[in-house]
Amino acid sequence: MTRMRGSRGQVGQALVEFALVVPILLVFALAIVEIAQLGVARLALQHAASEGARAGALTNDDAAIHTSVVRAAAPLDADRIDIDIEPAASQAPRTGEPRGSLLAVRLRYAVPLRLGFVVLPVLTVTGSAARRVEWTP
Repeated sequence: MTRMRGSRGQVGQALVEFALVVPILLVFALAIVEIAQLGVARLALQHAASEGARAGALTNDDAAIHTSVVRAAAPLDADRIDIDIEPAASQAPRTGEPRGSLLAVRLRYAVPLRLGFVVLPVLTVTGSAARRVEWTP
């Protein structure tokens, strides 16, 4: 077998170009994974907020709201979900005749990023929902 002149130099050049491009491609691949993770968290939080507001509208019970949120946000770590319920159980109109009043559930979830060294170490994803209370004492 005879080799053409300069083929060894071309292989070396291709190897150097490949070594320069691979880190950039890996960063892009990890960025796509991070964006997908943020999307999953956003969808899960929106669904969990909707389920929590529904449970609150039917029961007027904060414990039922928390349970519904945790169950509906299954792919997320339940300990890192911050739940805000407005109005609080100790405030009017939830203390008296709440039927017809608006109950809002707002959720926040901190998503740690694997590429945090590049820009931000943590991004906060939110979800919210509101329902009219149907429960009567």
